[in-house]
Amino acid sequence: MSSEAAKPAAAPKLSVISAKFTEATLDEIVQKVGGKRCTSWKMSDTEFKKGDSYLSELYRIQLCDDSGDQPLVVNAVVKTIPKNVGRRNTFRSADFFRNEYNFYTVVLKELYSFQSKRQPKHPFDDIPKCLAAYSDGENDFIALEDQSQYGYGTASRAEGVGLDECQRCMRSLGRFHALSLAMKEQESDRFHTIVQQHVEETYYAARLKPWYNNFLQVQIDCAKKAVAQECAGTELERKVANFFDCDLYDRMVYLTHTRNQNSVINHGDCWMPNFLFHNETSGVRIIDFQLARYSSPALDISFFVYSCTSQALREAHYQELLDAYYGGLAEMMRDLGSNPDEIFPFSELQKELQQYARFGCGMGIESIPFSLLGEEDVADLDQIDSDKAIPIEEIWILRPIASQAGRLRLADISTAITLEEGIRCMHTLGRLHALSLAMKDQEPELLQQVTSTIVETYYSADREPWYRNFMLRLIPISKHALGVVCAEEQQKYPSNDEFQCAVERFLDSNIYQMMIEMTHTHNRNSVINHGDCWLPNFLFHQDSSVRIIDFQMVRYASPVLDIILFVYTCTDQELRKTHYDALLQAYHMSCCELLHELGSNPAVVFPRTELVNELEQFGRFGCAVAMESIPLSLLEDAEVADLNSIEGTEAVPLEEVLVLANISSSEGRRRLVDVYRHAYECGYLK
Repeated sequence: MSSEAAKPAAAPKLSVISAKFTEATLDEIVQKVGGKRCTSWKMSDTEFKKGDSYLSELYRIQLCDDSGDQPLVVNAVVKTIPKNVGRRNTFRSADFFRNEYNFYTVVLKELYSFQSKRQPKHPFDDIPKCLAAYSDGENDFIALEDQSQYGYGTASRAEGVGLDECQRCMRSLGRFHALSLAMKEQESDRFHTIVQQHVEETYYAARLKPWYNNFLQVQIDCAKKAVAQECAGTELERKVANFFDCDLYDRMVYLTHTRNQNSVINHGDCWMPNFLFHNETSGVRIIDFQLARYSSPALDISFFVYSCTSQALREAHYQELLDAYYGGLAEMMRDLGSNPDEIFPFSELQKELQQYARFGCGMGIESIPFSLLGEEDVADLDQIDSDKAIPIEEIWILRPIASQAGRLRLADISTAITLEEGIRCMHTLGRLHALSLAMKDQEPELLQQVTSTIVETYYSADREPWYRNFMLRLIPISKHALGVVCAEEQQKYPSNDEFQCAVERFLDSNIYQMMIEMTHTHNRNSVINHGDCWLPNFLFHQDSSVRIIDFQMVRYASPVLDIILFVYTCTDQELRKTHYDALLQAYHMSCCELLHELGSNPAVVFPRTELVNELEQFGRFGCAVAMESIPLSLLEDAEVADLNSIEGTEAVPLEEVLVLANISSSEGRRRLVDVYRHAYECGYLK
């Protein structure tokens, strides 16, 4: 072996970290944790992966103090501004480091000082201790306690985590935001001085648009392609197109700069790599505050929810996530001496989410594609060989998402309706129907007089020739969708499966005659129906109120006709499977509340057992409505008939105007079959 080969590797120098990271810095760190001076140190061999930090370089270092009676060991992670000047300029590293330096050395210090004066029983301490920091735009560093020594580590970047981890994160975020709300109430002048002088927007600002906007257009293109590939022709695709039909960067600037009494110091970058989980306890640590901002708490919440959870988790547990957030916030505020019911009641959180939650969609189109990158796809930023900034869209190369799971994850952040929206709609329907029930109870002759003026506009014997041939075209579309889905999922739907048989019996029956009977059957529970309860006819306000429009199909019939039409045209199978009872409960409770206010006894007029009976008798109505509404909703814009092109004065057969073909997308076919499956499982297709 040659003598050269036998030489040990040279020990690293502190200047590898930063020219300003010196022996004096090591002493400062040791003294901060109760020691006297650093007597020795070593850098860890542990390497961070590409992509662990885009805006900085990371090092692990261990410091020892053997000068006292008891040896002291300090483990630290040091993040530093990139040495590569081109990388530094390309990613505006100086701005991000300055913001994080100010956060640790001023903002967090002041929040903790405010907290310590109140001596809460359970102080917020979910942010690793800053041991030393420096910022001048060229030699910046921030040294933090290494949390791995305490058993903390990151979750996977690419996978959404479970409900428990997400609740832990949301609770921690709530407690963090509570510091701002309590300090703003109790030390308002000091708080506003801090945020005005030491918190800056580093990502969305008019001055930064030339830096980011071209890359944003790349993200938008990826998002559109993901949605088009998985949800072609659906209402979701149209909603996504509407969301992007604006200057998205300007919208994000508006969302980050609009402030009110609820604004808090945000983390700003709430995706999963910035949360560390303890391997044995429920502990959480939050890291990386380079994007800290002062804005609505909904920005952090929606960023986390849309970037870090799966669609199934959101649909099943969104309210539980909000409860975890608000529970942590309210508990912390009380611990600090503020009353959350006065300063930030849950209704205010709902308003903030209504106004600002779309921010999460804007951030999700960046964070989700990045979380799906393989290590080989992550750019080596130190290969930038120029001192000049390079357009970030030439460095952060995003291509159309290759996996279906990844595409669906991105598409899912814009799903049609949430549980909260569904409950609001059902609540409003319940109150609408309560007016009829109360009038029937107290002034039955007046109700009969009113309903005698209502004419059924869609299902009646004299309209069967107008609708019959169109209905005959809808039936084979349903049969085709049923056949394809059952063939693709034979384990779930064997050929002799009772579900298939029940749907086929339904499709082979005289559906139009059935619809006539259902819309014309009147009993003690009949109410004035809206008649066309799909989502475009509900308008939402940020204060949680709802307005209903378009009463061209109003009818007097079972309340179930409105309920089931809404459920089967406006919700997906996952939401129905998990929260159908919650939707019905919201409807019935609101109906009963208004009945009571109007002077009727809901236990006599419309007990829950009557609603159950109505659903059993009329629930299949929703299947017939879905048979028409879902294929129509899946039409491409080019396939929608131009009704103004009808020539002459004579009526044209409906089937010649509304031309429908078999559903081409698997998502669309499954959406229709899922309605039949839910109806079958509920006993509506007997």
